[in-house]
Amino acid sequence: MKEHPQPLRNRTVWAWVAGCYVFQALPAAVRDEALPVALRNLGSADAGITQIQSMLGLIFGFKVLMAPFIAAFRPRPLILATQAATALLLLFAGLALPDLAQSGGAMVVACLVALSVVAAAHDFTLDGYFVSSLDEQARARHSGLLNVASKVGSVLAGPCLIGLAGLLMHRGQQVEAAWSTALLAAAAFALLAVLVNLWALRGEPSHESDGMDVRGRFRAMGLGLGELFRDPRLPAVAALILLYRASEIHMSRVLPLYSLAPVDKGGLALDNETYALIRMITAVGGLAAGGVVGSLVVTRLGIARSLVPLGLAMHAPLLAVTWLASGSGHGVWTVGIVFLIEYVAYGAGLCALLLAMMKLAAGSSAAVRYAALSTLALLAAYLPGLWAGKLAERWGYADYFLFSLALALPGMAAAFWARRHFRTE
Repeated sequence: MKEHPQPLRNRTVWAWVAGCYVFQALPAAVRDEALPVALRNLGSADAGITQIQSMLGLIFGFKVLMAPFIAAFRPRPLILATQAATALLLLFAGLALPDLAQSGGAMVVACLVALSVVAAAHDFTLDGYFVSSLDEQARARHSGLLNVASKVGSVLAGPCLIGLAGLLMHRGQQVEAAWSTALLAAAAFALLAVLVNLWALRGEPSHESDGMDVRGRFRAMGLGLGELFRDPRLPAVAALILLYRASEIHMSRVLPLYSLAPVDKGGLALDNETYALIRMITAVGGLAAGGVVGSLVVTRLGIARSLVPLGLAMHAPLLAVTWLASGSGHGVWTVGIVFLIEYVAYGAGLCALLLAMMKLAAGSSAAVRYAALSTLALLAAYLPGLWAGKLAERWGYADYFLFSLALALPGMAAAFWARRHFRTE
């Protein structure tokens, strides 16, 4: 997508940045936050839960392959169309949930798969539009609003849905009915957001397609990927992407299930409302705070000198999570403090990883290079779900978390390797 920045006078950039990036977070939060809890409430086993979440995430992760086709459409109408489709898919899934044992199950699965595909198209288009329609100064001015909007969307479609479903279940509703109501509420909010974004985007520039055919776009993508593969830093950064946060990813895939599991199965036995509140404060707030800390550290020390200390800081709190799983009777405050420290540390380490990826992607064909690295990062985030739940069932949560903690060793080795390639910064 070519850049066509327009003057900000008479534009409502703040409105569509806020509205569209709140919306962008909704499908991801439904998949990564609400879905595992809903499946746990429905009685699904850990292995099945993490595998379903993983497969949906992997579908979303291949959004880079959509780029040559998405570029054929004008971005503004496509953003609104994919948002409308997302709202309708949430609506259909919510209507099908009460009939889950019959034909409704197939409908819910189909909606979730379609939601991953539509969300991938929306994210790619929206991010490209943000870059192409705003100049560098405007992007910097609205980047803080973008981050806040993303966090708000994550809270609304994650902890808020989990808490709503839990409240309805405590009031006597069946699990299917409670989660149906929660999804219908999400669909109603999404439809309202579509109307707001339709208003916010009305005066924004509507760019034309790039004029290339699909073959030409694939050729341009191939050239960008060729440059990336010839970069001598790629092996070290690829190892960093795959291993630096492997310990954290393996733990995070099972942490919600451990939090909700009964005590006799080694879990914390939290109800939906308590878990939602802890999640809202620790995961959303902690990651945001960690991102600020990480950016300050990298700004002061540089990427090369930051990777190892931030990596050590990221993995150290996992010792406390392992300690939680080794015993029982922990109070809510203890659990919340451990989770908060863990997510702040993870947010800081993740910041260092993202900046290393951006540094490798900088230069010609930056968009293609970063999209490829982002795809690799998504694979690293979702592939462990294929085996995480199964291992947790086989070993128990305490031993599984010990295994996750051991993965910090190759992660730190990758950090030592990668920092040598950034010493010239």
